[in-house]
Amino acid sequence: MIDVHAHLCFPNFEKDVNEIVERCRKEIDGVVVSSARYDEGLKVLELCRRNHGFLFPTLGYHPTEGTDHEGVMRLIKENQEFVVGVGEVGMDYHWESEPGKRDAQGVIFRKFIGLAQKLKKPLVIHSWDAERECFELVKDSGLACIFHCFSGSRELAQEVAQVPDFYISVSTQVLFNKGVRKVAKAIPLERLLLETDSPFLSPVKGERNFPWNIIRSADKIADLRGLDSAEILNAARENAVRVFGLRLE
Repeated sequence: MIDVHAHLCFPNFEKDVNEIVERCRKEIDGVVVSSARYDEGLKVLELCRRNHGFLFPTLGYHPTEGTDHEGVMRLIKENQEFVVGVGEVGMDYHWESEPGKRDAQGVIFRKFIGLAQKLKKPLVIHSWDAERECFELVKDSGLACIFHCFSGSRELAQEVAQVPDFYISVSTQVLFNKGVRKVAKAIPLERLLLETDSPFLSPVKGERNFPWNIIRSADKIADLRGLDSAEILNAARENAVRVFGLRLE
């Protein structure tokens, strides 16, 4: 059981992050700890080094909230032997409607695609309301790609899943979003990953989300597909280990 995308260094985890990590150790097998800003990336590296073999870092730049993408790229290069992926990076048309700024997002995203190719690292893609655009940019990249918190159409998810080493990461939105449920039901198990995007997307309104909630997601997906929860969790775990090259403790 692996949560492939959690922001454990987000500010509202700062006071009790060690307790959360210990609870995670009791509930699941590992967490890919994501970042979307330079300062968050520094904290992620430190936290993951203290929990080597259980927490695994990815360093990225959020298309609308990130700061200093060049600094993030340097940080990835400096820590390339330790980080397991580049991201989250990508494009966000949900929060950005201005054509010029959307174009600028694409320019930066292409830089990170090139960096991932150079370092031979998987790419974790943020693609909110820009799923098609992001897919077109990476489909011939030769990279392993994880479409983080995918909320595009079922048809596009199936198209993504046909590309070798492309994965759909289903978030805890599957517990309350009909569109995500359609995606989770339709994609092949060998292309499925589970994430919480903690502390966001909590199944309990007004509360923080936590990595162990992937178990609840697996239960829901199993119900949708008429399978056992263990089958969902095991498939997602194997996929996570394979795509990120994880060496669990």
